[in-house]
Amino acid sequence: MKRFDIITLSVLAIIALASCELRDELKGNLTSKTDTGALELSVAVKQPAAQTRADINTGDFPVVIEGKSTDVADVKKEYATVAEMPASVSLAVGTYTVTSHTPGTLEKKMDRPYYGGSTEMTITKGITTTTNVTCKMKNSRLQMNYGDDFKSNFQAWTITIDDGTNTVLSYDHTNTTPEAIYWAFDENAVTAITINIKAKTTTGNTVSESRTFKKSDAAQKYDDVTDFFNGGDALDINMGAVESSTGNVTGITITTNITFENHGETVEIPVDDETGTTEPTEPTDPTDPTDPDTNAPTLKLPTNATYSVDGTGMPASADALITATDGLKSIVVKITAGNDAFDAILTDLKMDGQSFITGVDLIDNADFDKLVKSVIGEAASAPHDGDTEYTFQIGVFFTFLNITGATDSGKSHQFDITVTDKNGKTVTGTYQVTITE
Repeated sequence: MKRFDIITLSVLAIIALASCELRDELKGNLTSKTDTGALELSVAVKQPAAQTRADINTGDFPVVIEGKSTDVADVKKEYATVAEMPASVSLAVGTYTVTSHTPGTLEKKMDRPYYGGSTEMTITKGITTTTNVTCKMKNSRLQMNYGDDFKSNFQAWTITIDDGTNTVLSYDHTNTTPEAIYWAFDENAVTAITINIKAKTTTGNTVSESRTFKKSDAAQKYDDVTDFFNGGDALDINMGAVESSTGNVTGITITTNITFENHGETVEIPVDDETGTTEPTEPTDPTDPTDPDTNAPTLKLPTNATYSVDGTGMPASADALITATDGLKSIVVKITAGNDAFDAILTDLKMDGQSFITGVDLIDNADFDKLVKSVIGEAASAPHDGDTEYTFQIGVFFTFLNITGATDSGKSHQFDITVTDKNGKTVTGTYQVTITE
């Protein structure tokens, strides 16, 4: 045989052998990727001890199945509700995280409990894996109670509950039987709450109190209870009056009771002795709760934020709490950009034809309503004409801020807010966000 033919045959043999090996390799990889098992999922709610509601129907809870191990990291299956899921879900072999929760988004203040949970599970070839996601309560029930002695001795009051974050919970004399509020404490972050009250007695004196309550001071201790206020705890706050022997009101009593998530007994949290203050004043005190100036709208802004472009240090929320006893007429927000990129966004961003560069009135603003619903959830909305309170979640703008990079040297993104009530009284405030490299 000619040498040329021998060389040619040898080359063809090598190519054929390589092709067989490649085919076998591809076949092996294909088999690996098509190895599957099945998942049968159930979702249940574990209610805390203080909740007495009927069993929660989880049929409308959304479900997300997401690959965790490297071989299935690109796998993600989402179902709008548990009820819409097939009885058995086919999945590639690997480890997954399954999450489910109450429909909608967990917000700082809600009028109902919010449940959520997740679990990790592994899919094995040819095996049906049965998994249960147990959803626990993510917020805590707060109930404000006014004793008869309190209601009979005070004609007006304002109360705030502060957990040290950017949002406070407010109460006043316009509602003497408030419904329970469901409050989302930042997880494993809040060890104490401070209750501040300023009240006007029926004789015209003003009394101020401030009390701090630490969970660690609770009268009963349990091994499974941490020092942090977390989801599932229930707090009852009771307001009363202190009278002297002559019948004059000299102070306010504030007692706080807690029912822990997994324990049915309700126990008292004694006041932190180092923080209690009582400040009775004369009837002419200008901070009288019914003084016309005090009836003006209020604006409580979060602490100015500074964080890096990678998100380090970015606050979980940035809420401006607005109240107007006489009803809201307008909330005008003007934004000054801290860099050219955000300024370009603001130039194009219109809310019912208004520009944030010159000022947008949020009251009944349809475009702003769509914006907050898309970012926060359907439960969010624009403020309405005549509302007496509104939480302006400035954090809805963080999405725009984060894509524009760091602010220019010496500059910040600035939000100037002007609140006007039905009587023409105004209050203004400024919030700033600085983003660093």
